[in-house]
Amino acid sequence: MDEKIMHYPIKVAKYVLRFMIIMLALSMIFGAAHLTYIWVTSLLSPDPIYFVLDIHELFDIYGMILILVVGYELMKAISIILHSEKIPFLQILRIAIIAISNKMITLDIHKTDFNTLIGLASIMVSIGVAYFCFNQKEYGAGE
Repeated sequence: MDEKIMHYPIKVAKYVLRFMIIMLALSMIFGAAHLTYIWVTSLLSPDPIYFVLDIHELFDIYGMILILVVGYELMKAISIILHSEKIPFLQILRIAIIAISNKMITLDIHKTDFNTLIGLASIMVSIGVAYFCFNQKEYGAGE
């Protein structure tokens, strides 16, 4: 009886995950189109000269590219959850590493206070330690 009751919520959750994958895919398509638009308009802008990007435009473009990479990795992780019914810990930790790295790469160091830097560093260290531990558990210490 319990299996029959739990069958419907699991089925609904799978439909929700499928819908999330569709939303992520559409977001990536529209995000890539927006990124292309920003890139082309920045290149064709006469400020300072044509076909030259300033550092702020490059940071914006790199940040958007990394956000699209996070979306792609998240879509893969949801797909793994949907098809194998297990949580891909290493995949999720990779997504977290990419997201925090994105923040660190696009961070304006001159406008960031010390506490934020310490917080980002501790998050990165804790994610790295967790990734190392899960990686050792999955592949074994002897390999």
